[in-house]
Amino acid sequence: DSRYGAMIEAMDRSIGRVLTALDEKGLREDTLVVFTSDNGGFSGVADNRPLREGKGYLYEGGIRVPLILRWPGVIEPGSMSNTPVTSMDFYPTLLQAAGLPVPGGLDGESLVPLLRQEGELKRDALYFHYPNYAFHRSNRLGGAIRQGRFKLIEHFDDGSVELYDLENDLGETNNLSEEQPERASKLVEQLRAWRIETGADSVCSMS
Repeated sequence: DSRYGAMIEAMDRSIGRVLTALDEKGLREDTLVVFTSDNGGFSGVADNRPLREGKGYLYEGGIRVPLILRWPGVIEPGSMSNTPVTSMDFYPTLLQAAGLPVPGGLDGESLVPLLRQEGELKRDALYFHYPNYAFHRSNRLGGAIRQGRFKLIEHFDDGSVELYDLENDLGETNNLSEEQPERASKLVEQLRAWRIETGADSVCSMS
C-alpha cells in the first residue's frame, strides 16, 4: 500500500529530525530516546509475520510492539534484551532516568536496572485484559498472561484456554494446553486472581 509506505517514510524522516535536533543542541549524551508504537500491526496492510494475527487480538501480532531505546553511556549500542516489558513501564523508567522519585503503587516497573544491566525486573508475569470487541469485531473477548517463555490466553465466551511456548513457537501455532494441563491450570488461576485483585473482573461478566 503506497499510503502505508508514505507513512513509514514520513515517520522515519520525523525521527531523524528529532535526533538531529538533539545533536544540534548538545543533548545527545543526556537524553534517553524511546521509540515504540501503538499495539499490533494493522492486518491487511502491515505484515506481522511470523507473529499471529494483528491489531485487536490477544495473539502476539496484536500485542507485541517494537521497542528501541537509545541512552548514550548507559545502553550498549546494538545490545538486545529478551525480557518482556510493557508501555506502563515508561513512566517509572523516565522518572528514574531523570533522577526523580518513583512513587509506589504504579502498574509499571522502572526498566533502568535492566537498561544498566544491574539486575532483572521484580515482577514474574505480564497480564492483558481485553473484554471488548476490536473495530473489526473478529476477536474473542479474553485475557492473557505471559510468564517467562509461556503465554496463556483465556477466552471469556467458553472459558477455553490456549497455551504457547513463545521461545519455540513465536507464531503461536501449537496450543500446548492439553499437553501441559497443570501449567495451563496454574496460569489461568493466576490470571483470574489478577483480575479479581485489580478489579478487572467487575467489567467482564463473561469470565
